[in-house]
Amino acid sequence: MNARPLSLRAVLSIIGCVVAVSVASPKRARAQLPGTTYSFTAAAGLGAPVGNLSDFTSSGYTVSVALGMHQALVPLSLRVEGSFTELPFSGNTGESGAKHRIFGLALDGLFNMGTPSTNGGLYLTGGVGTYGANDVNTFLGDTNRDWNFGINGGLGYYLPLTGFSVIFEGRYTHVFSSTSQGFFPITVGVTF
Repeated sequence: MNARPLSLRAVLSIIGCVVAVSVASPKRARAQLPGTTYSFTAAAGLGAPVGNLSDFTSSGYTVSVALGMHQALVPLSLRVEGSFTELPFSGNTGESGAKHRIFGLALDGLFNMGTPSTNGGLYLTGGVGTYGANDVNTFLGDTNRDWNFGINGGLGYYLPLTGFSVIFEGRYTHVFSSTSQGFFPITVGVTF
C-alpha cells in the first residue's frame, strides 16, 4: 500500500499546533516552571547531496533560521526551522546554470548530551518537516515546487560566548519524494 505524502497544509498545521501549545501554555503553569528561554538561530554552510540526489547535483550551499524554546533543567529543547538549500547540476546534466533548490520547514528536537558548561557541549538533533524542491535556471525560478514529507537527524556542538552561542552542526536530511532526495548540510551559526 502506497502511503500518501502529507500535504504542506497538514504539516504546517501540525507544526503550528505544537508551537502554539508550547508557547501559549497558561500563565499559572509557566510560573511553576522556572527559566523558559527562547532563542533565534541563523546558520549557513555547505549542502552536500547523497544517494540519488548526488547522481545529478554537486555540493552547494544551505542557509537556515530557527526559533527555539528551552526549559531550564530539561535536556530537550524544541525549534522550528526554515531552510533553503541550492545545489548546482553536475556535469552535462541539465542546462548551464541550472540548480536544484530545496525549501524546508521542520520541527526539530535538540537533546543536550551532557551537563551544560562554559566550554559548550554536544547535542543530538532530529525532527520532521516538509520540503519543497524544484529545478530552476533563473534567480527567481519556478514557484511550482513538489512538497513532500522529510526527516532529519544529526549532531551539533555549541560554544557559549558573551550574549550568544556559536553552533557547529552536521545532519542528514531525507525527503520522501518520488525520487528520494538526501542531503547533508554542514553549518556554522549563531544563537541569540
